[in-house]
Amino acid sequence: MFPSPCEPGDDIFVKLPPPLKLRDRRRLDDESMAQLLEERGSDRVLRKLVGREIVATERLGYPRVGVIVDTETTGLDHRKDEVIEIGAVAFTFDDEGDIGDVTGLFGGLQKPTVPIPPEITRLTEITDEMVAGQMIDVGLLGALIDPADVVIAHNARFDRPFCEAFSSMSEIYQWEEADRPLKRLTAFDRYEAGSGSH
Repeated sequence: MFPSPCEPGDDIFVKLPPPLKLRDRRRLDDESMAQLLEERGSDRVLRKLVGREIVATERLGYPRVGVIVDTETTGLDHRKDEVIEIGAVAFTFDDEGDIGDVTGLFGGLQKPTVPIPPEITRLTEITDEMVAGQMIDVGLLGALIDPADVVIAHNARFDRPFCEAFSSMSEIYQWEEADRPLKRLTAFDRYEAGSGSH
């Protein structure tokens, strides 16, 4: 029923995509090459994400505020491990979930009470020397997060407990997983502190 495994010396045939046909012999720019590859149907090209500038004046029509948060920690257990870095980006969006402007950035390091484990340094590239004497400015972070209608994290189940253990200010926000497109979120409002509803 199944073909026998290949033996040394057996001929193996693999169907390859057709070769690229250059329209002419001139040198192509990167985007033209990427488009040619994608036209073949067998390739997908990743493009560098160009960051947006922080605006001084927000465009009209994007009344809501979101904040994307990411943490780096000394381990996986929020009950014993500590936050060593928090990064955040604030942005505006509309009721349809379309992104408006980037309105603020935050990045801060925190010296933990114990040395950073070597495996965490390998993973995050954050060293004990980098965090020596560092303390995350909770006031600045709070000023960025305070207007937020929603806080988003790539892995909110990981980041949220660490943020809540780090500072009580993060407990009143609705958190969402980043893999859920913003357009599909239906509940944007903040939790009312202590009510548990939104």
